[in-house]
Amino acid sequence: MNNEGLVPLMLRISLQNKKVEKSTGYYIDPKDWNISKQRLKGSKTPAKQINNWIEGVMVKIADLYREEVLTTNIHLPAIMEKLFADSKDEPSLLKTISDFNEQLKLRVNKDFAYSTYEKYVFTYNKVKAFIEGSLKRKDILLRDITTKFIMDFDCYLRVHDNNQHNTAVKYCINLKRILNVAVMEGTISKSPLNSHKTVFKDTIQVYLTEQEVIAFEGVLLVKPKHMLARDLFLFQCHTGLAYTDLANLNREDISIDSIGRQWIIKPRQKSGIVCTIPILPKVLEIIQKYNPEHKKQGNLLPHYSIQKYNEYIAEIGVMAEIQKRISSHVGRRTFGNIALSKGISLNVISKILGHSNTLITQRIYAITTQNIITNEISKWG
Repeated sequence: MNNEGLVPLMLRISLQNKKVEKSTGYYIDPKDWNISKQRLKGSKTPAKQINNWIEGVMVKIADLYREEVLTTNIHLPAIMEKLFADSKDEPSLLKTISDFNEQLKLRVNKDFAYSTYEKYVFTYNKVKAFIEGSLKRKDILLRDITTKFIMDFDCYLRVHDNNQHNTAVKYCINLKRILNVAVMEGTISKSPLNSHKTVFKDTIQVYLTEQEVIAFEGVLLVKPKHMLARDLFLFQCHTGLAYTDLANLNREDISIDSIGRQWIIKPRQKSGIVCTIPILPKVLEIIQKYNPEHKKQGNLLPHYSIQKYNEYIAEIGVMAEIQKRISSHVGRRTFGNIALSKGISLNVISKILGHSNTLITQRIYAITTQNIITNEISKWG
């Protein structure tokens, strides 16, 4: 019995005084097992699936036994080996995800950020927990995956893990992408998950107003970790850089034009699209504070892990009495929305943020604030 109170379902083939056993890969609650019928009780999906599997195995064993009788040499281990031979080398879902993640890991800091790799690791953990918790199995073959599998997985994320709609959608999309790669590699002929529609819902985008940025900057801090975190967040608010790009920023990303203006020109880690960012006075002040000698090697600014950084700036937000949950991406959104409120065009904001087109900028950042409405409606006269 494991920590969850489940036991492995074993298959035993006996003949006279000989027997062989093998784990089926299923785990069940002993209370759900009907000893006399050798089946699981109930008609819910996991029980039904396992009972159907048992029925199929019984037919296969009978066929293999008849084949052995014809040879007049019945060998139980041979029957067991043939029984599982069909599935032994077949690709399984967890193995497929694990292989995908290993390939992705090799590309970290080349054409993928570590955070992207981390998202797929989380996806693996979610799928593994679902297979073990809901299906009572260690793994599942790719050929056994149906549209119902992802529907049940989606439900598991929402009900069991209490994930919000968009979070559940992200995990489902990640799983779809992995299976689509498996199709391209020829592991499977087609993905059974593509018929399941996963659509994000528009959500309220959190960002700070100029007054809240001033309040954030004005908090009296005593801990060095908070002081650095605040400067990094202000850097984001004045550049629109994602935290991964900020953390990897170096002196070579800074350029000076013909009239002496300084720019950050850098491809985004996430997409490779180049963002072109003017260095505003506050940004220059922070650079000179932490890198006065303008070192050409190494990172331009010290930084924390994204988890620690989010923790620290959230704490500062509480100190500043800002009634919003502050995270790294709030700084990036803050830049976009303050720039919009100052009348900077979506096209320019899109170039600074490194978006591929203004539709992305408009969808994510173009939130109509009260100030914008006031300024525009005043034109009515």
